[in-house]
Amino acid sequence: MIRLLPNTDPQTISIIPRRYIVADDISIAIIEDGTRKKQAVYDLTSELNGSFLDIDCAFNILSGETTYSMEVRQGEILLYRGKIYCTSQVDETIPHTLNLNEYVLFAQPYSVDSILVSADNSVITVDLITTDGEQQYIII
Repeated sequence: MIRLLPNTDPQTISIIPRRYIVADDISIAIIEDGTRKKQAVYDLTSELNGSFLDIDCAFNILSGETTYSMEVRQGEILLYRGKIYCTSQVDETIPHTLNLNEYVLFAQPYSVDSILVSADNSVITVDLITTDGEQQYIII
């Protein structure tokens, strides 16, 4: 996944393409997940950087904490397909999560050895088997 800042300044995208092509007719199309808002940028230049292909580009639809689908092409040749995560967070020590405060962890002495999931029509049963042999059921 490629990480970009939510601004309109030029940014460098580094990819490992299907074909290594240094050219000045590269196009990148992005589609925002959820809203399907699209933007395409044409006539970009690629530059070989070790095992990566670097492409400088600027987008004007990027918003923070949003994901995008991306395709990089030279003409009809698909060079790369991937995802973009757009965030203003630049501190590498802070973990990113999409499920903040969505799950409740069991307090001690519960230690789950395995989770068994079975579906019966529209009911999903989750069996939690703890290290002390006690079995608990959660019906969703």
